[in-house]
Amino acid sequence: MLQSLGVSGAAEALYLVLAPLETATERDLADLTACSTDEAVALLTELQDLGLARPTGAGAWEPLPLLAAVGPLRTRRLAEIDAAAAAAETLQNRLLASTQDRDEGNISILVGREAILETRLELCETAARALCAFDKPPYVASRLNVTPAVLSEEPEWQALERGVVLRCVYHPGFDEDRLTELALFATKGEQSRTAPVPMKLLLADQQAALIPSMRSYEPGQELRASVVRHPLLVEALQWLFEAVWDASVPIVTASSVIESDPRRQMLISLMMTGSTDSAIATQLGINVRSVRRWISELMDDLGVTTRLQLGAALVRADNLGQVSYMRPRGGQRTTSEPRQAQR
Repeated sequence: MLQSLGVSGAAEALYLVLAPLETATERDLADLTACSTDEAVALLTELQDLGLARPTGAGAWEPLPLLAAVGPLRTRRLAEIDAAAAAAETLQNRLLASTQDRDEGNISILVGREAILETRLELCETAARALCAFDKPPYVASRLNVTPAVLSEEPEWQALERGVVLRCVYHPGFDEDRLTELALFATKGEQSRTAPVPMKLLLADQQAALIPSMRSYEPGQELRASVVRHPLLVEALQWLFEAVWDASVPIVTASSVIESDPRRQMLISLMMTGSTDSAIATQLGINVRSVRRWISELMDDLGVTTRLQLGAALVRADNLGQVSYMRPRGGQRTTSEPRQAQR
């Protein structure tokens, strides 16, 4: 639950053991968490760096208040995002300056929808290890319905079938159809998160990147994109992706898309990170009243009567891998906002 603040899952698990205790030794914590003493020391050091624990001497440690650490951790993450955005602007200026000097073939300019789609296909088909993407509107490809059969023609879907790791950060603001497509990709194996992203991006094996020009999507403009293969520029883009990924919100997905409600998946994801009703409404592009209605429906379906009971039920189900989602009330539509042409 604290990964978006930079706390690893293992460190969070150890903190949950340490928090109820006044003090505990490294050996005690190793026994309680079924890890080695060296591993416990490493995790305690991580918690110390994050302001969640401190040594008291003789190998003993005491927990520090979680809420006191949240503010500084949040500030640190926001600073990292600001730095990443500044790096993206600098990189974009470098790309524009390089359009007239491409003798080494490290940067090439694509003009037109077909050229962009063809390059996206090439990057996905040649990827052997990993694809990383920022996904946000507007899009250049349209699709009338969203089913596994339709999505199986997508190069990212086919990359997943080959065992390529696919990670995608989705810009906030989803309608029900868009979430349906997202859920299908997640069920196929895509690792998906949500956060504001600065641009469209597709990275393949940390060797090549496709960056469409956002300005070219304006009316009357011809679509343009850059293909970057310069090692230093690709490394900078990968750093940007990782910074946004680390600060983004994981999207909880269901084990079965047929029985899942994509809106509810996103709602639970944001609730599990401690987002307020207002923040959830902003992320989902709806009003606060709708958020509260969805939460009320979720509480009814889970048989709980308070927010505290709901949080406990979700944490318990998530730890057991048993989070279940019900079919949408009123069913799902069959049309979808088109997925972008270069995820």
